[in-house]
Amino acid sequence: NEELIATLYQEPFTQPIVLPPGGEIAYVRAVAYQADGNSTEELVFVNAPENLDEVDVNFVELFATVVGRDDRPVHGLTGDAFRVVEDGAVQQLARFEQLDRLPIHVAILLDVSGSMEPHLAVARDAALQFFRDIITPRDRAALIPFNDRPTLAVPMTNRLDQLGGGLAGLKAERGTSLYDAVVFSLFYFNGLKGQRALLLLSDGKDEPSRFQLDQFFFFYVRAWLEIYTVGLDIGLGEIETRRILRQLADETGGRSFQVKKADELAGVYATIEKELRSRYLLAYQSTNVAPSTKFRTVEVEVAGAGLEVKTMRGYYP
Repeated sequence: NEELIATLYQEPFTQPIVLPPGGEIAYVRAVAYQADGNSTEELVFVNAPENLDEVDVNFVELFATVVGRDDRPVHGLTGDAFRVVEDGAVQQLARFEQLDRLPIHVAILLDVSGSMEPHLAVARDAALQFFRDIITPRDRAALIPFNDRPTLAVPMTNRLDQLGGGLAGLKAERGTSLYDAVVFSLFYFNGLKGQRALLLLSDGKDEPSRFQLDQFFFFYVRAWLEIYTVGLDIGLGEIETRRILRQLADETGGRSFQVKKADELAGVYATIEKELRSRYLLAYQSTNVAPSTKFRTVEVEVAGAGLEVKTMRGYYP
């Protein structure tokens, strides 16, 4: 059931289990984690009758941040303060936690196009400081630089020397394939569970991407992760670029920032780090048992004047 039996770190991955007395039906769930955070799991029933029916159960986990009027994370809320609605139907919370120690998987998607050349040195230093501040032995981080194509410079790791080495070798050149880079990152996060976030830093609009904004959202709703966007020295006249960065963040439960100088990045990253450590987990078993695979919208409300919830807008079952 939900009682932890054992955690195994090396072969042989074999564990004796005492079955429940009296022949009661139960289930056993095994989860395997790789070093980079990818995981897979399997569930079997024991003492089950031959005619046991199998049904699909949609257990939905929402990672939510609540901010006040000052845009700072709000702590100390209880499950009673939240209301979750899926496709118009109110859902009953099966699990509620305030998270401050749950492992985090985060990637920095760093623009290294030619226009970033004046800012790149400071941007590298700020990214390295972010990795230093947020990574604990249980966390993982990755580095994905992009110009006219994205590159996985450093896969998920908790080793600061590898992350620092990836940052040290970056050069600013070529164009800005923003959407291609975001879609690449979404695919990379597939298979990773739990708290996940993508930090996008760019100084300009998309140029030669094969993917477009509407296609990005098609991939996003299958990935479920927060995207934080940081626009660096983007002029007030570049309204469309600012709008797109804000939309990427708003639709995914993240936040969007605009900074004039690269030396402001350290403060922005500190704010993001604080939010990632100040989330709530809202989990429920969906009341929708229809076999449809259509997109399901999710709305989360929180009681309290001036409070706002940031989380994903929905999911595919």
